[in-house]
Amino acid sequence: MQERLDLRCQSAHSLSDMTAALERAAILHSIDLQIDHDRMLSRYGVLWMLMRMRLTVKRFPEGEFTVQTFLRKPSSVASNRDFLLSDEKGEFGSAVQTWVLVHAAERRLAPMNTVPELQNGPFPQPERTSQLRRLILPQTAPAALWTVTPDQIDSNGHLNNVHYIRHAEALAPAGCTGLEIMFDRECFVGETLRLESADCDSFFVRGVKENGEESFRARFWKEVSQ
Repeated sequence: MQERLDLRCQSAHSLSDMTAALERAAILHSIDLQIDHDRMLSRYGVLWMLMRMRLTVKRFPEGEFTVQTFLRKPSSVASNRDFLLSDEKGEFGSAVQTWVLVHAAERRLAPMNTVPELQNGPFPQPERTSQLRRLILPQTAPAALWTVTPDQIDSNGHLNNVHYIRHAEALAPAGCTGLEIMFDRECFVGETLRLESADCDSFFVRGVKENGEESFRARFWKEVSQ
């Protein structure tokens, strides 16, 4: 089992492209650690769900780049996964994601000690200590409608996280290099989300379900001048 997994990627021109690369690296590392989707579901009846993410880049790579990913020791309720992004010019970005376990049938939180494999690592030392903050949005205004299609559904049976970001990023100003996002409630095929936005120092996007519940919250910004 590898403490760190390196994935070589071809290109990425947006934050959503970069998120897709993070997703591929996380999947491959989870398979190597034997905590991947299929094993978690068959052995313990639980699913991984992404709750929060922060991604920042100084620039976008011009060609191939490497995603390195590794885990921190989990708390009782969450697991943090870190990412380092680099290319031939050096490190250009990083990301951290917070994941939880939920019971597949009941969609309720499961404690991390449900899965013994999670307690043993491997966890690179010293662990990174960056924390994800609560994301509070200003008042937003309607900006777009989006209906979830079958091709946007992942193995958990709900809307894949990359698609949230692609649709939110399409509303944001060009050139954003930073992203924070929180996933509050699942979305499923056929549901229509009302996307709302606000431009206030950073650019904010909120997804609201048809019943008025908030599905996700996102903030975009320019980390450095391009």
